[in-house]
Amino acid sequence: MADATAMEAPIGHQTALLAAMADGIGDLSFAAEDWVDAAAQALAAAAARHSAALAGLGRFTLCEVAHNAPAWRHAGAKLAWHARFDNASVQVAGGELPDAECDLKIEGDHGIMSNLARLRHQGRNPAVVAAARARLTRLSRWRTRGALPAQTALRVVLAALHDDMAARTLPRFVFMTPEWVSSARHVLTERAASAKYADAVRDVSYTFAEEFVETPRYAFPDGAHGGFWVATEHGRVTVGAGPLPADRQPADSLTRGPYGRVIPVGRTVEAALTDVERTAKDGYSKLAFSPPAGSQALPVTQSSPSGKGRMPKSLMRVFAVLHDELSKRTSGELPVDYEPGQIAAWARPQPFDRQPGYDPSWLRYDEFDIYGQPR
Repeated sequence: MADATAMEAPIGHQTALLAAMADGIGDLSFAAEDWVDAAAQALAAAAARHSAALAGLGRFTLCEVAHNAPAWRHAGAKLAWHARFDNASVQVAGGELPDAECDLKIEGDHGIMSNLARLRHQGRNPAVVAAARARLTRLSRWRTRGALPAQTALRVVLAALHDDMAARTLPRFVFMTPEWVSSARHVLTERAASAKYADAVRDVSYTFAEEFVETPRYAFPDGAHGGFWVATEHGRVTVGAGPLPADRQPADSLTRGPYGRVIPVGRTVEAALTDVERTAKDGYSKLAFSPPAGSQALPVTQSSPSGKGRMPKSLMRVFAVLHDELSKRTSGELPVDYEPGQIAAWARPQPFDRQPGYDPSWLRYDEFDIYGQPR
């Protein structure tokens, strides 16, 4: 019999968090305007279903504030929403309310709150959901004032809202980690199998790989390299996390370089960049990706180890949206926030990558790795 330990997936490839999340990869940023509009409809519907039980609730106001909002939303350093109940009547709006107007106000990191919002209770193993919630709760600093009233119907209505919005909410995973790769897997396999692209890639066989070294220990506690690979074999797409396995070598396209240098440009939403941000990004790229003084070696290289060369155009079309779709689902931390020894010249936060007011202290990656284990 094979050794059972040899059958275990490497760290991060199989997690309670992924198992507890809603299906898909969402389409709305937590607490952004379009998310609030959808939440308002879902909450009104849930309140209407339980209007009789909510009759004795009275007035109750909930407010959630998510710090370190994604830069591509251009919404400032935080996103917030609130709901005002008056028995079964509920009004939902975006924005933060003063503490005095909230019966329960919760503040945390936007990436962590996004992932908590994606946890689904209905149809999921409650033990798995509890494990995922416990992990995420460790990772943010929280500021909570007030509490829910002891009103069962309100809790049922809020739980219904949570499950209704779980599938709509964008996850935010740490760049190039196995959980982050799950979003790439969803995008590429869905597109390659779609009626629009399936015929065009049916005869394509091509292997794409990105590998990033010098990974931060809060994200890769076992020291593994970051990255992902995509093997397309006669149109059938397989997406894996980490370096390309030996039995799939050589890659037809390989990008390789230091993890920390790539993050700021690796998570830009190109369609949302302003002209000023694009100029700043180009300046950062010139500095970060140029050879060190006295060297000809590029820190980030692109090659074709197999000699096959460029990706076929039909497959490029499948990949076309991948960068922006993954960037929307990437969290905002940087190695310089939690790891010593980063090179300041290219490790400092960039204006195109973060909104003014970003506060790394809302995350606890100096104490825990992303899986919730003490460092």
